[in-house]
Amino acid sequence: MTQDNRGTREISSNEMLDWNDRIIPVAHSKGGVKAVAHPYDNLIRTGITAWPPPEIVQKFYKSRQSRAFEGKDLEIATSGLGYYCDLQSLHSEDAITWSVFGTIARSPQTILENWLKHLFRLIDLPDANTDNAEIFLWRRIPHPDTLVSGGPEIDVGITTSNTVILCEAKWLSGIGAAQGKAKDKDQIQLRGEFLAKYGTAIFPGRLHKVVLGISLLPDAFKDTTPEGVSFRTTSWQHLSALTSHPLANELALYFEWKRGNSLTPKNAKHKNANSAI
Repeated sequence: MTQDNRGTREISSNEMLDWNDRIIPVAHSKGGVKAVAHPYDNLIRTGITAWPPPEIVQKFYKSRQSRAFEGKDLEIATSGLGYYCDLQSLHSEDAITWSVFGTIARSPQTILENWLKHLFRLIDLPDANTDNAEIFLWRRIPHPDTLVSGGPEIDVGITTSNTVILCEAKWLSGIGAAQGKAKDKDQIQLRGEFLAKYGTAIFPGRLHKVVLGISLLPDAFKDTTPEGVSFRTTSWQHLSALTSHPLANELALYFEWKRGNSLTPKNAKHKNANSAI
């Protein structure tokens, strides 16, 4: 047992402090990955009155990774929802995607546009406008090879009067390869090809067509976008440090909590650490 930061009581091995120093239950997978008992304990909810939002509800599917837990840990991992979902894992990129982008997407337009001004400066898009801005999460686009429904899932989409950005979010995992109809493309290439082929018709007036990779790791992506599409990368650390975010203080604490409970000497050197378990 260890004592919590407030010195009020001992914390057991199946408990931890969250980013606000609140004691919460935690499970440990056989691979050593921490998972909270309820996915809400892995998400920033400050200021979101209509909770849970539909984007979060759609992520509550049952995960096959429950097999990574056993005994007391399995009991904790399935205690919140009655089953385990990947959003509970501290390796979940979806959890930080919501906490950064889902919260700002629900901010008043003036606050959103001011934050986007700083984001565009961060990723070197000086001519990108911020007016008529909208952010969406986890929407699927038609497959760029076949145009069937249920194509690639866009982790974050950002549109303004002259810019469209399709984001691929990672935490510790590498980019997905063997994608596309012939299994010869990666995730960045597919998103870039969609914008190159159909971006002008679908997003008229958007002069800037961008694929953005976001990761905890510095070398998670390579540029495989086609001509006519820009490629950018940034890190969760830099995003969480943007002081124009309305929850900047909490977000900085959340990022450090998540990073501190994810990185170990083994996976800090990275390669393909699994995002869920």
